[in-house]
Amino acid sequence: MQDLPLKLPGHIIVQNEIDDLFDDLGGILLNTANDAVGKRDVCHIALSGGSTPEPFYMRLVTDIRFRAIPWDKMHVWIVDERRVPEDNEKNNFKMIRETLVDHVRIPKRNVHPMPVMDDDPATPYEEALRELLPDGRLDFVLLGMGDDGHTASLFPGTDAQEVEDKWIVVNAGPKVTPPDRVTMTYPLINNAGRIVVLAVGAKKTDMLKQASAEFATGKPDVRKLPITGINPEMYNGELLWFLDGIAAGTQIEM
Repeated sequence: MQDLPLKLPGHIIVQNEIDDLFDDLGGILLNTANDAVGKRDVCHIALSGGSTPEPFYMRLVTDIRFRAIPWDKMHVWIVDERRVPEDNEKNNFKMIRETLVDHVRIPKRNVHPMPVMDDDPATPYEEALRELLPDGRLDFVLLGMGDDGHTASLFPGTDAQEVEDKWIVVNAGPKVTPPDRVTMTYPLINNAGRIVVLAVGAKKTDMLKQASAEFATGKPDVRKLPITGINPEMYNGELLWFLDGIAAGTQIEM
């Protein structure tokens, strides 16, 4: 593999083949879960929706190497959600349930979809998190990155980016890609023990370059590029970037 043109905080893992990338990511999740369960007899993870992680969730179910993940000791939370019913194709939890949750031995009480159709969806979700996770330290958070640099449902120039005293908020308004969203905030995400940003494909290449340039300044413009607000190191957490060769700009032509 040639030298990476990207300078991003944390560690960068690049594989030409997405299958190999998912192998590595599955191993990270397995190790994270086993470490957490060994220490506290429980592991809390937060998952994102979208087309990029969908085949990864399927891999966790079908690959024999990942059957050792201790799902019976795990809690699954949702990073963000559109305010649409659970049977809507745009609902993130619908995809996560159909590809992963329905096929592993995880207690129903340990699965936490967001009550997005409630008048106030943020408060009860935050209360549930605080009850089960008083210190707000998730063990593992899987994030994506939009072509505009958003992550979770933290879109450029939106009010949710400024929240410091809440873990969960509704993000709405003209700068939010419809429909309205419910999302974890920076304080909760950045407090995680391990954060993975998963980005694949040519559409991510330019934004990764922009993010790299912003990070290089030492004072990234988080309002412009929300992904640059991800910084678990301030809480002694770990940040991992899982990229395929095309996204990273290092694809080797065969």
